[in-house]
Amino acid sequence: MHAVTSARFRAAVDASREDWEIIENAERQWRRNAGVGEGLLRLLGSLQYDDALGAPVNLYTHCLQTATRALQDGADDELVVVALFHDVPEAISQNDHGALAAQLLAPRISAARTWLLTHHGVFQNYYFVNHPTRDRHERNGCLDHPYAEQTDYFCRCYDQNSFDPDFPVLPLDSFRPIVRRFFTAAGAA
Repeated sequence: MHAVTSARFRAAVDASREDWEIIENAERQWRRNAGVGEGLLRLLGSLQYDDALGAPVNLYTHCLQTATRALQDGADDELVVVALFHDVPEAISQNDHGALAAQLLAPRISAARTWLLTHHGVFQNYYFVNHPTRDRHERNGCLDHPYAEQTDYFCRCYDQNSFDPDFPVLPLDSFRPIVRRFFTAAGAA
């Protein structure tokens, strides 16, 4: 007799206790093997050939540039992961992409990096000097916040300048060990 490897129900209401144990064990194993990070890497990778929608580079390249800059600057694994995935939600939602990115990485990221993701759009507006509809001074109401300085640094040094089609980005697979290490250390794997 062989072990059951997947639940057998067809409607949730029909699932047995054994079915739920199979599912919970599989999910725990997936997380132990950095499944969340791998899922985010697949999601980002799926954007590789997307249209740039008028920008010099698409979201895939922008995220890789941002993360490459963070890594080259000596950022810790958490900030490299934040940089890598910071704009991915723009591909799937018209809502506040920073808050959605923070939610995707929660609870694995610190309060500082959660704030950074949630507010980076407001800080990024400062660098959109000639944007016809953005208020570049919108961030002024946040400048006294304890995480404002690092959020501005992220935008100034990594994010706003990562639209360069000639910038040599590291390939996505270069970030896989960092993502795996981060999610394993964060208890997500």
